[in-house]
Amino acid sequence: MPVKKYQKVIYTLILVFSLLWCSAILLAPLWHNTPGISGDVSEALYTFFETSCHQQDSRSFHIGEEKFGVCSRCTSIYFGFLLAVIVYPFIRKLSNLDLPPIIYLLIAATLMIIDAGLDTFNILKNTFVSREITGVVMGFVLPLYIIPGTIRLFHEFFKPPVINPKANNAGK
Repeated sequence: MPVKKYQKVIYTLILVFSLLWCSAILLAPLWHNTPGISGDVSEALYTFFETSCHQQDSRSFHIGEEKFGVCSRCTSIYFGFLLAVIVYPFIRKLSNLDLPPIIYLLIAATLMIIDAGLDTFNILKNTFVSREITGVVMGFVLPLYIIPGTIRLFHEFFKPPVINPKANNAGK
């Protein structure tokens, strides 16, 4: 597969996965308490998301009376991620496999850790706004590493072996 083609395939797969993930976050409350298969799917989505999120009602966005599949910070991370994946081709070429400086990832993670840590230790209560901002920042930064990293991994894994004709003739 030509290099440019698999770059687009990987990008498209990440985009589709992100769209499905964010859709599932919204479908959980939309289908909650509906009879039949959609209600069962909603319950399955809540159960799936509870493995990675506390889903506290007071810290979650709601559609009507029903909370999203994940809390406000997780929602912001996932939708920030989706936004970054959508705009990625406009800010970086898919052929650019260089990762940005690690400081961007460290800053995003540090902001989120400070926000959660101050709240955990009852120093300063975080708010919906602080959770949303730190979540969006983290979510937006992640694709800058995941997209080129995944393309680079695929490129290295499926790179054809280099045959050195001089080495083959050296023993003759």
